[in-house]
Amino acid sequence: MNNLNYNIESVGGLREIVKLRRNRLEYLADAGRRGVDIKVLHLGSRQLIQINHPDLIRDVLVTHDWNFIKGRGLRASKPILGNGLLTSEGELHRRQRRLVQPAFHSARLSSYAQVMVECASAMCKDWMHGQRYAIDREMMRITLQIVGLTLFSADVLSDAKEIGESLTRALQLFLALNSPAALLIPPYRRWVERRGAQERCAFEPVLRKVIEDHRMHPEQYDDMLSMLMNSHDDMGTGYMPDELLLDESLTLFLAGHETTANALTWTWFLLAQHPEVEATLRMELDEVLGGRLPTLDDVPRLKYTGRVFRESLRLYPPAWMITREAVASYRLGPVDVPPGAQLLMSPYATHHDSRFWPDPENFDPDRWLEEASTNRPKFAFYPFGAGTRVCIGEHFAMMEGVLLIAILAQQWRFQLARGQVVELWPQITLRPKHSIYFQFKQATSVPQGSGLREGELQYQ
Repeated sequence: MNNLNYNIESVGGLREIVKLRRNRLEYLADAGRRGVDIKVLHLGSRQLIQINHPDLIRDVLVTHDWNFIKGRGLRASKPILGNGLLTSEGELHRRQRRLVQPAFHSARLSSYAQVMVECASAMCKDWMHGQRYAIDREMMRITLQIVGLTLFSADVLSDAKEIGESLTRALQLFLALNSPAALLIPPYRRWVERRGAQERCAFEPVLRKVIEDHRMHPEQYDDMLSMLMNSHDDMGTGYMPDELLLDESLTLFLAGHETTANALTWTWFLLAQHPEVEATLRMELDEVLGGRLPTLDDVPRLKYTGRVFRESLRLYPPAWMITREAVASYRLGPVDVPPGAQLLMSPYATHHDSRFWPDPENFDPDRWLEEASTNRPKFAFYPFGAGTRVCIGEHFAMMEGVLLIAILAQQWRFQLARGQVVELWPQITLRPKHSIYFQFKQATSVPQGSGLREGELQYQ
């Protein structure tokens, strides 16, 4: 542990609880903006401890991760997600991660990239020049289709929409389980758990049918699910039982579309307000792609596009809060953490801390240039978590973000509709509170291989 003099704040009382309940995101961000490294909120005999400093975040998520388990709210989501990677602990989590990991190996990314390109190109043909669309809904639609095809080898868009909406309702309930009320009122917590289990019953039959079809016709599939069904790890672990297959399918389905859709929504929102950044982005697309659709090999060449997406993840990280619970006494800097204490780490708060990010509210992709980030602490940016529980689909998500930005920006211009009030809505992911509408305008050229005719993409 280092010997920094950390800025510590200790608070308690009903007023603090009300402030936290009223706006969780703003409450956490306020501590980061004021340079508070550790904020201890006393709830009677219990404690909620917010951690903002990158060194302390590293200690909890990486160096001493063995001393912590998932927070109570996420553990309580087992009635929905079962024992998937998001909720499992200990040896079960390690076993499941070994079995799931091959589905995200680099050898598989090329086929996933092809699906992403095909889906994005097809969606470009669905839009009409001059029409208004809710960008959040459109991004949710395309990421739903991509996860359906990569996970199940099937376009399950109609069922996927129902599953996604049901998962959203259920996981909104479980956000309440991270609140002081859930910690202090067991009947309230049990009520939310029951509601979540009811939501799972609504969408579970769809995925069971998909698993059954893969079992009956294995020769027809070469996707994530088929890999999970046939996987053995280097430790000799056996096949994954159907119940765990179902749990992991739900977990991958949720993580595979919800987070990326929101990240892309915020990216378009930021680009619409920064025409100079958008112009630089389009210049790179012209130089690197020369009017053709991108491939996996182009992703590392689209350096500015990657910086745009990364900067969007900094300003609006979909996973805006990470929770842990101490299983044994722990020394967090100068603070003694008792067993059972709940620890909160907010990527949103740390990503907006001016000690690590000069002019943190400014959208500046060039802050990701190597020379600009040399002295920045590693854990000042952690949108995918860290350590043994880092998001297993991190590279999948980054690839998807860069490819979709490249394809959609080549073929369309997104003009933010006037008169909208855009508010942050911190649910299971960081969403806009209301849909964000854009007027879609077709570009003046067509990427080769898009399946569109040149005349279809001229301004009217």
